[in-house]
Amino acid sequence: MKNPIPSWAAGLLGTLVFAVSGFLSVSAAGAKDTPTSRASSMELFLDVYGLARGTYVDTVDSRYLIEEALQGMLQALDPNSMLLTPSEYENLRIQLEGSFEGVGITLGQRDGRLTVISPIEGTPAHRAGMKAGDTIVSIDGSNTEGMTTDEAVSRIRGPGGTVVNLTVIRTGMADSLHFPIERATIDVPSLTAHFMLEPGVGYIRLGRFAEESVREVRNAIIDLQNQGAEKLVFDIRSNSGGLLNPAVDLADLFLPAGAAVVTTRGQAVGEHVFRAREGVAFSGETVVLVDGGSASSSEIFAGALQDQGIAVIIGSRTFGKGSVQSLTDLGEYPGLGRYGVKLTTARYYTPLGRSIDRTLREDFMERGAEEDWGIMPDILIQPSDFNGRLVVELEYEGHFFSFAGEYIQENQVPYDFWPDQDVFDAFLSHLERKGVEFTLDEIHESREYIEKALLREIALREWPMDHYYEILAPRDPAIIAALEYLRGSGQ
Repeated sequence: MKNPIPSWAAGLLGTLVFAVSGFLSVSAAGAKDTPTSRASSMELFLDVYGLARGTYVDTVDSRYLIEEALQGMLQALDPNSMLLTPSEYENLRIQLEGSFEGVGITLGQRDGRLTVISPIEGTPAHRAGMKAGDTIVSIDGSNTEGMTTDEAVSRIRGPGGTVVNLTVIRTGMADSLHFPIERATIDVPSLTAHFMLEPGVGYIRLGRFAEESVREVRNAIIDLQNQGAEKLVFDIRSNSGGLLNPAVDLADLFLPAGAAVVTTRGQAVGEHVFRAREGVAFSGETVVLVDGGSASSSEIFAGALQDQGIAVIIGSRTFGKGSVQSLTDLGEYPGLGRYGVKLTTARYYTPLGRSIDRTLREDFMERGAEEDWGIMPDILIQPSDFNGRLVVELEYEGHFFSFAGEYIQENQVPYDFWPDQDVFDAFLSHLERKGVEFTLDEIHESREYIEKALLREIALREWPMDHYYEILAPRDPAIIAALEYLRGSGQ
């Protein structure tokens, strides 16, 4: 007799499997897919599920088994397809839509404590005076000890107009601080900075491609042009992408109407050519900065401007994610929440027909694989070297973060701050007190990385984002190369 499964699990399984199977006409292995084989495959799954649920050495939650099985099924297709749990789906929605209802703080765990990584500028939390490094010890009277970041986020978010009470401990203060904060709609901009690099040259940094990206970039271009910008450095380094349509619309700001931006092809969706429609919003010389963290929509944008001869690409080879994922809302499951599925449905091709994808190849991430993926810059800038072991430990253990909290309690941070030798020596003393083992060779090898990490953690507690990038720009090899190119092109 077959082991029964709960009705909710059967419903979830059936809905998810058939939602996914609607995208596929053949099995991943290429074998003939018949009604009989499909029925047998489902029976096999249920048999194994029942066995694991009923006879495994420990009691296993049904939800866990179902989620992990479905995640394994999708990940077997490619690294970009996945099941999105309710919290993951909500976080992705916020990234893509750029808004949520809450107080406007980024949270994380530091030394096992719930810590404010940064308040978002202009939000209720920022206006109330919360600061990076604050440790949240209670939320509406509930102690946060042992509370996960996801649980804390769900408690702090809520309908606009309602109040959440946060109690925090701040370094250098003996007493705890109490913040009753009224929730509001929080808009998270995708454009992280824009300013003039030098007379005639503007700078824009885009953090992700979201629904509001085109409006934000268009407004930044107008502002820079009003300040005299005739040339532009457009920075999409470490921009892992986002939505397809904003990438197309953003390229539209630079391309003439009718110019091809990208072509998508997939067995279920067919072939479609996306073209510029609006006409050129910025016609000055443009440099696009990319690196190994530039992926997906970033590569669509950079590839279109490169192939159409609109921009010079400077930096290092991009990530090579040349595929399109369709997001399916699976709806609400009673007692579980709202799930989604992200499934690869197409590859995309640049205007010259290049497929830059490596994530759907068998040699994905393998050493020695042929490097014909990604967007190759016109001017190559090699990334700075650093000691990987040391840097990973410093970041993972939060040493930059903890040092910054101590530093700003004891020092003023001037508007032209840069981590000089005194700051650097103080940081090394901090590491010694914390018992971090390092050699002078490791420190020397990683000096540039450490200086920028210290600037990031110290300055972003005190400055607007624009000014942080303004201070960083004169020491940025890619921006230096971009300015040299633009100066030379005008001669």
